[in-house]
Amino acid sequence: MKYKAIFIDLDNTLYDFSANSREAYHEVFDLLKYDRFFPSFDHYFAIYSLRNDELWRLYDAGAISKDELNRQRYLHPLQVAGVDDAETLSRTFFSEAMKRLPYKGLLRPHAKECLDYLYPRYPLYILSNGFTELQRSKMHSAGIDHYFTDIVLSEDIGINKPQRELFDYALTVSGTTPADTLMIGDSMETDMEGARNAGWDQMFYNYKNISPLSFQPTYEIHSLLEVKDIL
Repeated sequence: MKYKAIFIDLDNTLYDFSANSREAYHEVFDLLKYDRFFPSFDHYFAIYSLRNDELWRLYDAGAISKDELNRQRYLHPLQVAGVDDAETLSRTFFSEAMKRLPYKGLLRPHAKECLDYLYPRYPLYILSNGFTELQRSKMHSAGIDHYFTDIVLSEDIGINKPQRELFDYALTVSGTTPADTLMIGDSMETDMEGARNAGWDQMFYNYKNISPLSFQPTYEIHSLLEVKDIL
């Protein structure tokens, strides 16, 4: 086997964060009667998602803090809707969402089959920019925590993907070298570029069919089932 360690991104690579967060937020939307402010949950979620993606790019780049990310992403839709006392209501939404999200366990299609295939063949590790208090709970709720030798979370280290220092640190956890380590993830910006700059091979899970790519990763897949054909 060429690889002595495989690092895998968690959110939207294995754990279906988009679907799980949508479900949790819909519950809170109904609880807090946000239909007072928005014509539908879909309308609210579209506003939230657009700003959330922008804020995560800033967070990954180290331009904003975790607290600012969490503040702005829940506040923004209320500001767009012109809601009075948006700050207080957004904090309540955040608190209620965090009570629910750790217990949502939907995985990306074929994630379980992929892990069942890889687990007996390679040491597996998580490498994630997600928040410490959520990631382990989400993995447990999804029933996948037992597959992994260790979990490397950017918040624990104080460095985010795609910074090379985080990838270099991950090698000290796995005891491997760049030449025998692979990164699997759904983000060209954080997973693929970070791994490439650290000298690792990369496998891009391109389920959104993004084209053109900023560069061609070592491998490109569109379904997690394709992992079996490569590794």
